[in-house]
Amino acid sequence: MQPQPNRNQRWIVIVLFILMAVFGLLVTPDYGIPWDELTEIRTLGTNVREYAGLILGPDQKPAQSSTGIEFPDVSQNVDIDHGQSVYYLFSPALFLQYGDGGARTLMLFWHSYTFLVFMAGVVAIYLLSSYLSKDWRYGVAASLFFYLSPRFFAESHYNNKDIMAMIMILYCLLFAIRLIEKKTVASALLFALFGALATNMRITGLAFFGLCGVLYLVTLFVRREWSAKAVLIGVLSLVGFVAFYFFLTPGLWNDPAKFIQYVYARSSNFSDWPGYVFYMGHALRPVPWHYIPVMIAITTPLLLLALMIVGNVTALVSPFRTKAKELFAGEQKYYVVMLVFVWVFLGFAMITRPILYDSWRHFYFLYGILVLLAVYGLKSIIDQLKGKWKRAAIGAVGAQFLAMFVMVILSHPFQFVYYNALAGSNPGAKFDLDYWNVSQAKTLIQLIDTVDSNEQISVTAADWYTGDGLEKAYNILPESYKSRMRLIFVGQYTIARGADYLMINPRGLQICSDKTLDPRQQWILAYGLDVYLSGLNKVVSEKAFGSEFMTVYQMP
Repeated sequence: MQPQPNRNQRWIVIVLFILMAVFGLLVTPDYGIPWDELTEIRTLGTNVREYAGLILGPDQKPAQSSTGIEFPDVSQNVDIDHGQSVYYLFSPALFLQYGDGGARTLMLFWHSYTFLVFMAGVVAIYLLSSYLSKDWRYGVAASLFFYLSPRFFAESHYNNKDIMAMIMILYCLLFAIRLIEKKTVASALLFALFGALATNMRITGLAFFGLCGVLYLVTLFVRREWSAKAVLIGVLSLVGFVAFYFFLTPGLWNDPAKFIQYVYARSSNFSDWPGYVFYMGHALRPVPWHYIPVMIAITTPLLLLALMIVGNVTALVSPFRTKAKELFAGEQKYYVVMLVFVWVFLGFAMITRPILYDSWRHFYFLYGILVLLAVYGLKSIIDQLKGKWKRAAIGAVGAQFLAMFVMVILSHPFQFVYYNALAGSNPGAKFDLDYWNVSQAKTLIQLIDTVDSNEQISVTAADWYTGDGLEKAYNILPESYKSRMRLIFVGQYTIARGADYLMINPRGLQICSDKTLDPRQQWILAYGLDVYLSGLNKVVSEKAFGSEFMTVYQMP
């Protein structure tokens, strides 16, 4: 056991984190703009308007960003439940003057900020796993599993809600542990702050804050540590949470009861979204009970997935093999809380089958906790091994890290379509791929690079879904590329004529390949496209992990 790294080992960890941060920032420009990024910036702007009105007066509320993104009033923003408090420190960047290419510059700053918050999460998971395992090396393992998970590496640059909520939950856990073990005013306030930030980003943060609060009370009872100080510290945490959440959530100010009801309704079932999810080769709404567990299983590197299972089983068994006093004296109680948190929400999804968006991003807040459980499983295995078997286990983990790193490099910047071997050789035939249209900017750049430098090209989309992403991708292209192309209007159900090139996200064809749906009820309405496209010349094709997810054809 090496509970604390020595000086040289500490420098190794610091250099590792610096390299992680530098690498992530360097590749930030390679990612495009996701479907709802502008929506989230508008929500941030809505909140900024309320703070500005409170401090400067109602007449001083900003109407838009320097790049022209309009900020709706809090009473008119249907997405006010999205919070975006993690981005309050970013707010001044909304009003800087960027000159030509301002939309792209703002996006790059936004993505860089998002990635740096993710890096703070990498540090948090290192601290958590190091403390819980009493060995800094398991902290390094946890941070590598977290950082190198292909989908999460990509989305750490642009997923401005699900990833952010996950990071806040990790910090909420970190300071909950500090509160339970030290009972200081600072730990109580930081626990309250990060609980409020997590709740502002996703209502699930409230459940985690409450679960940690219950653990605090039970631990006091089992350890017989009741005192006036312990009670007051607990009350401070609760009051601090309410105060922080109120301050961080302008949508709450006018009518708290109505707002909380609205947030719960929107968060527990995303029925406002009219779309379908492509799963197991079918367009589904709602998804079946097994959707979230299966998606976790097929988008997580295999050894990490196996360790998650071991960690869950170990955490489940430990309370039955340990006396209450011993359980609450050590770190095992925290793993039990993690287990409860994970399976309460998995159980909720499996039983109620709410309307969910593509992939399992609504449940990404669980991933950091699942990685901590995986490292717990890893430690439980290695503690039982000796000699060559122990070395073999460590070697397998090292090989998994190497494989994850290679996948991140070779699939860059399309790690977001990662599926493991459990999904089959062609995951795109059964599951969603680029549902956020993130690859379109990169695809446009590749297309423009294939044509003569003096030629201006025109591009259209095969359906409105691709068209929405195409317009956003065009707006954030580097100016040197933007000047060399123009967009042709995309109709609701028809393909625009007169364009040089036609882009399509195959997701539309995926959704419409399910003939069990009435065509009038289909979200994309792209029947016949497959026949039309079969006669065109394919110019650019984006592929990764065995599947094609964005294609450009030359128009006749």
